[in-house]
Amino acid sequence: MELRHLRYFVAVAEHGGISRAAERLNIAQPAVSRQIRDLELELGFDLLLREGRRVVLTDAGRVFADRARAILQDTEDAAETARRISDGETGSLRIGLLEAASWAGHLPLTLNRFKRRHDGIRLDIRPMRSVDQIDALLAGEIDAAFVYRQDNLVSDALAVHPLRTDNVVLAASTDLVFDTDGKLTFEDIDGLPIVAFPRSVAPAYHDQLFGALKSLGFEAQIVQEAVDETTMLSLVSAGVGCAFVNSTNMQRPPRGVQFREVEGLSVPIEFLFLTRKSPGSLTQLLTHTVLEINTHQALI
Repeated sequence: MELRHLRYFVAVAEHGGISRAAERLNIAQPAVSRQIRDLELELGFDLLLREGRRVVLTDAGRVFADRARAILQDTEDAAETARRISDGETGSLRIGLLEAASWAGHLPLTLNRFKRRHDGIRLDIRPMRSVDQIDALLAGEIDAAFVYRQDNLVSDALAVHPLRTDNVVLAASTDLVFDTDGKLTFEDIDGLPIVAFPRSVAPAYHDQLFGALKSLGFEAQIVQEAVDETTMLSLVSAGVGCAFVNSTNMQRPPRGVQFREVEGLSVPIEFLFLTRKSPGSLTQLLTHTVLEINTHQALI
């Protein structure tokens, strides 16, 4: 049974005869008669009673006609919905993001431009750590991710778009007064109490950061651990200690926190946009916007 069988039968049911249905469908009458006979043979019962040139629906035919109309309408609705999704007019995207990176730069610019262009697409925003975003993307739980490069990034399975490279800065309470207004030296930071994140949160970044500090001769005196930079900055603001954090946090300085560069300390942190290798049409629209923003940012 094919959709054309249903269309022909519904046309016959609505117009009260095969000739009228054929005229409406712009198809030869014998072709319509043949399709109706094939449909009845497949079903194993009559749908129509022939009364001369006129046809009347059987009881089974009336029920079948109602269901056939519903199926044809559902098919049209499905095709229209699919077309609108393909054209970027509707649908939804599940996007992972980092709260710390959402205040300025690529991420907010991308979301703003995408929403203005594709207002009918719902953005399901999911704040997550980079490691968790990558796992969710590989599992098909999100469609796109804005992350910092991590150990679990499987480049063979994902499309990787580098956006920028950030670095680390020292976050300290504004109550802490340093002798210089420029970059801090090793002597300025030596002995400071440190708020840090556990190595399990991001092993590669943890090793890179503390390896760079050790190369300066700095042995971190960790007084408190926190699993994310938002919590770390809250502890810094409260005067618990200082923290080495991503420089992107300078775009949203919390009250009571100052950010200072440290001379000789460089821990490049690569910010990436990720999708699966074969993304859906809506994800492709988002990717186009991301790359467009990235090209503009590179020219600034």
